[in-house]
Amino acid sequence: MTGGAGDQITEAAVRRLVRDWFAALDRHDDVEVLLGLLTTAGLVMHLPQRTVRSHDDFRSWYDDNISTYFDEVHEVLDVKVAATSPLHAEVSLRVNWQSRMWVPPSPNSAWVGLTTKETWSVVTRDGRPKIRTYTVGGSTPMPGSAAPRATESAHESAAA
Repeated sequence: MTGGAGDQITEAAVRRLVRDWFAALDRHDDVEVLLGLLTTAGLVMHLPQRTVRSHDDFRSWYDDNISTYFDEVHEVLDVKVAATSPLHAEVSLRVNWQSRMWVPPSPNSAWVGLTTKETWSVVTRDGRPKIRTYTVGGSTPMPGSAAPRATESAHESAAA
């Protein structure tokens, strides 16, 4: 995965990271697999439900999501990788995500389908690219899609 200097980031390695990340999410891999793709220092993930700033935050977010969403399929529609230094890259993605969602106490699950824009900052750690920052930007629902579960900020606003 590395360049000649041992730690240089390459486009091919970043693309493998993208592939491995979404495959692990779709399979609902053990959280440790996903944590292995994230840095520990400087981690910030702006996700629809919350902002994650540590591995413990990610564990909580992931546990919550795998108990709500199932039969997930992430299809990466577009990936642009721009190396910003020998050890860093910025990544822009467009991702189609489809899933079943179950929110208790509903008797049924619902289908959710969105296309999102994401930006990642990737850095080389231990000879491999890892995600340092991750932002899910705008999303466009697919026709007939249920709304994903409300975000924490929406719950906090409703409670205020």
